[in-house]
Amino acid sequence: MTKEQKLAEDLVEDVTVRPREVHFDLSAAPLHWIPGEPLLSHAFSAFHIALSLGERGFVDSFKRGLPYVKDDSIREEMIGFIGQEGVHADVHNRAVWEFLERHGLDLGPMVKEADYGYDRMIAAIDRLPERLRYAVIVQMLAMTAAAEHMTNTLSYWVLSNFDFEVHDADPTLSDMFRWHCSEEVEHRCVAWNVAQYFGVGRARLAPMAAVVALAFPFAAVAGAWLLIRRDPTLPKMNPVRVFWEFTKAQRRGEMPPWSLMRHAAAACAYRDYSPASTGNASEALAYLAKSRAVKQRSAT
Repeated sequence: MTKEQKLAEDLVEDVTVRPREVHFDLSAAPLHWIPGEPLLSHAFSAFHIALSLGERGFVDSFKRGLPYVKDDSIREEMIGFIGQEGVHADVHNRAVWEFLERHGLDLGPMVKEADYGYDRMIAAIDRLPERLRYAVIVQMLAMTAAAEHMTNTLSYWVLSNFDFEVHDADPTLSDMFRWHCSEEVEHRCVAWNVAQYFGVGRARLAPMAAVVALAFPFAAVAGAWLLIRRDPTLPKMNPVRVFWEFTKAQRRGEMPPWSLMRHAAAACAYRDYSPASTGNASEALAYLAKSRAVKQRSAT
């Protein structure tokens, strides 16, 4: 990175994180929205399921941590993060119901059951004695920081390596994933800043990042497999076959390698660890400035 690029990046880091109003009309988007690549389409689409619940978890951890924060700059970062992640959760939740369900992939019962279990867990945390509840909230914030480092790493890979135009991918879904990835890069430092404010160090962060890295291949394969087995146009395949197909796609450069998350987890143990070392905020903001969903909503 040149001195000019480094200066520009430092200035970008000072930009306040704010949620953006967006709207994605998926009424015309085909189920296999990356033409000729049904498995790759489902690999991306599986994130609608994971993110609709996962982003809720990030938001809830921040909402419960916010009353304990006295630093105005940290509070401002947290409020902006809550806004962005809340929009992410809503967008992907609508995609589950308006896109996947419309194409006959019935995920309603599974999603409702997951939401029910999650709501019970959060309610149980809120009923804990104050000291224990605070300790659990700090643990939630530490896990959010670890998961956010991983989502930033994955998002930056998508922005830098996957060419949606070359694959002739549906423009609306392409914009949705690029918008989300860009905002993940934009706010990549917030969760770690908050975790440090609550006394979380690398010794607690690194093991959690390792858990996320180990779980990622299983979650990615399971999510795609759930969609594939509900897709009547595709031959049935077991999770081992899906894993092998993913591996072949990685060799073609169409999916992030499994090693990407392992290296990201290992970075959390380094003394000079910082989420800012992964991703380029100025490039992320440049995409957000031209995102069709962002521009259309800003014009209304």
